[in-house]
Amino acid sequence: MKKTKKKPARKLAKSAAQSTKAQPALRCSRCGRPAAKDDKFCAECGLFLRDAYLDHRLLLALMEEKDGHSREARQQLEHLLQAEPNHVLANHMLGTFYFHQGTLDLAIERYQQAVAAAPTFVLAHYDLGVAWYHRCNMPEAIRAFRRCLELDPNYNAAHYRLAVSLFHAGQLEEAANQFKQSIALTPEYLMANYHIGVIHERRGETEAAEREFRRSLDEAVGEVSSLFHLAMIRRSKGDDKGADDLLRRAHEFGRAQSATS
Repeated sequence: MKKTKKKPARKLAKSAAQSTKAQPALRCSRCGRPAAKDDKFCAECGLFLRDAYLDHRLLLALMEEKDGHSREARQQLEHLLQAEPNHVLANHMLGTFYFHQGTLDLAIERYQQAVAAAPTFVLAHYDLGVAWYHRCNMPEAIRAFRRCLELDPNYNAAHYRLAVSLFHAGQLEEAANQFKQSIALTPEYLMANYHIGVIHERRGETEAAEREFRRSLDEAVGEVSSLFHLAMIRRSKGDDKGADDLLRRAHEFGRAQSATS
């Protein structure tokens, strides 16, 4: 049996290079300029190198959404993604449609596709985190919000969402730190004070908890959960009248909210 000699590595590399070189290069049909596979326009003459209708579909979807035609907008995006599965904006936009429909698994799949194609797309990481949070998967939500903050440390909504996810995951110390960062960036995030109050309360730090619950109250009428916690603290101190007053305020506020919703 005749033995076949192995080609040296240099010859193999040369052979591969020749093979690649032999393949026809992508060129603009108008001016003949070479183009990369992912180029959308010819850099020389501006000709579309791929189907312009893909972007037309995205515009149609935006118009349909603007006019309140959610089903038609979703269909445009689904057709677009059949032709170009890695289209970042279409994946993100379709994910948001699915999220608002309550189909969280489909939303997560679209958001994941968007961040895979564009790893620095901050909003897609944030929306992915929100979807995981509503899916009650706190580890994945935490991971997505952390990635969001790696890209933009001042993204306050991500600080708050990360803090809430850590809170529900039982990581109270880190949750408190994130809530504090959220308050430092945006003091009007009153619910951050409320959550810090709950953390203090769980540690038995009554005075600190009371301080945070008071900070979380709206200047006009108050926030039901904070009022309730403050009432319980008053009750624990033997101030039944003060507790009853706070519970009455909470009841009135809750009834007013129900009437306007």
